[in-house]
Amino acid sequence: MLFKISKYLNNLNGRQVLILAGVAASLMFVAIFLFLNFYTSREVEHIKELSADEKPASLMVVVAKSDISPRTKIREEMLELKEIPQNDLPSGAITDKAEIIDLPAKITILAGDVITSRKLYKNSSQSGFVGTIPPDCRAISIHVNDVTGVAGFAKPGDYVDLLLVENDSTSATTNVILQNVLLLSINQTMDRDEVEKEGDGKAAIDTPSIVTVAVRPHEALKLVSASKLGDIYLMLRPARPLETYVEGLEYKVISANVTVPQENPPLAVQDEPVSSESLPEPEKPKAVIEIIHGDRLVTPESTEKSEGK
Repeated sequence: MLFKISKYLNNLNGRQVLILAGVAASLMFVAIFLFLNFYTSREVEHIKELSADEKPASLMVVVAKSDISPRTKIREEMLELKEIPQNDLPSGAITDKAEIIDLPAKITILAGDVITSRKLYKNSSQSGFVGTIPPDCRAISIHVNDVTGVAGFAKPGDYVDLLLVENDSTSATTNVILQNVLLLSINQTMDRDEVEKEGDGKAAIDTPSIVTVAVRPHEALKLVSASKLGDIYLMLRPARPLETYVEGLEYKVISANVTVPQENPPLAVQDEPVSSESLPEPEKPKAVIEIIHGDRLVTPESTEKSEGK
């Protein structure tokens, strides 16, 4: 068979060889084209299948339709449903409006935020003042004024440090007794927005008089005892402090009018005692007798001298 093909090819002239080569090249081109087209279509279908499998599923969740303030009971008109990819959903996202109707908000929920179980109280009883106290703390109140209360700039929800200032007639000492303390309320107001309204939109409270803080039980005992020794000052902490706790904060100042006694005053040098026997007896003063002689006062000595003459 191969011998016949080779004999036939040898009998072809140049033109016939060129035509045969062109036909063979065309057939090869068509075969390669069909193969690549088939392979490419399979790859495209495979990519589409992967894209369909990898596309994250979406879920309808409850979001806030408008801003919701803390301790506000949720109403249906405050909510709406929104489709969000499951990969972007926060933990505890609510999917049914009916589950949270009449439940109070624990924190401020902004419009468009996904409502989660951690942003709501489980029941209405937790929305009161006791609901704001951390589980491991107790609430205790202290007196402040415009100066000790940071001029009213501290508001519920802020964190403060508590200073104790002790003073007497000679010195004054300041110590930090508690740090990073949660401020629960000011003047019996525990809502930050209400505090700002009381000041007619001002940045500070006009007359802060009582502040309530959340402290642990042993810290409450320390705070009450310290309040009997001097004045308690609030020191407002920044939103993001560099350090949560600072060790060894204490300062003492002594009045400039106080004279500090020397620790070892020099002893006075005492002479040896002198015996009374070695001292000469003091001369007794002689009595002087004056005599009135005419219009003069004379003594007996002067009278004897005049008679001798």
